[in-house]
Amino acid sequence: MARYFLRASDFASGEALHKALLREPGFLYLQGEFGKKLKRMADPRNTPMQTFRNIMTMAYAKKFLEGKEYSKVEDSLAGVEWPSLSFVGETTPRTFLECLTTDMMEDGFMSRFLVVSYAGGVPLPNKNRDSAMHPDDQSVWSALVDHAIKYQLPINMPQAMTVELDADAQAMLEQFDLDRIARLNSIDEEMERQVWTRAHLKAIKIAALLAVADNPFKPIVSTAHGRWAINLVQRDIETFLSRKRSGDIGVSDNSREQKLTSFLRDYLTGPVPTSYKVKPKMAADGIVPRKYLQVRSASLPAFTSHKLGASRALDDAIRGLIANGKLMEVKHDRVVELYGFHGHAYRILDCDHETAS
Repeated sequence: MARYFLRASDFASGEALHKALLREPGFLYLQGEFGKKLKRMADPRNTPMQTFRNIMTMAYAKKFLEGKEYSKVEDSLAGVEWPSLSFVGETTPRTFLECLTTDMMEDGFMSRFLVVSYAGGVPLPNKNRDSAMHPDDQSVWSALVDHAIKYQLPINMPQAMTVELDADAQAMLEQFDLDRIARLNSIDEEMERQVWTRAHLKAIKIAALLAVADNPFKPIVSTAHGRWAINLVQRDIETFLSRKRSGDIGVSDNSREQKLTSFLRDYLTGPVPTSYKVKPKMAADGIVPRKYLQVRSASLPAFTSHKLGASRALDDAIRGLIANGKLMEVKHDRVVELYGFHGHAYRILDCDHETAS
């Protein structure tokens, strides 16, 4: 039965995933190149993937997952209590981020995920790795799997196990929840609010899993479990917010303007690489040439995917920044007189994190 805990299947629709959960209500679903599937889920015309997204959303913290009834009674499947769908998907950051849409964030779909990103270099090969598990570790994990198997089938499935919290861990997680509520009350933008909406619940889930791994028979969440879980969730939130501020999420007008704003911050904090051929006095005076923005944005999906081309996308984003008081076009004769530059150039007025839609 242990092999059923792991699924590397490519579920073609939400219907297929729903049936699998009704047959075996607890398993780990592995999805390679998840960004490609996420891109299909972002398309509202793709009905099977919209259903898939809906089932993934429904299965999260669901007390009861409804069954399926067909004209043939033998094909029908009864609903199950407390389905436990765990999901791990991997993809490249660029593919993942460009697929995210506003409605994915605002309807709570993405707030159910815990995103872990790696921005470091490629590690050297480990020639001394040991693939054999220590007998003591093997005994612990075998006991955990053996204990969990009884929860795998909906027939005669026992009640869900209760994970307890020690007093200090409970106080720590309650304080995190109060901090989360304070954050929600101070944020107006719905996309950003959703990042915090399930932060406390995710921390509890992770802490409980750590407790179960340490003691599957009588799991108790300790302060170490709680602290590790909270730190992981906070890193997930900060990763998303920093990407959002940099305009890396989505391919909308707003994301393009935010991306240009991040370029302007880089330009002011410098130094500007010599490859951009920007005159030092222009950078020192906060005058940015259009060609600098064009070179930096030329290969980004938010610009290249624009229906009228990357150049039009750049011009529209620049006009948006001008309208929002972040840029001001400098008169051509002044640019030539002061800097000997004959292209379009703009004075940077403001490049903070916030950009209007």
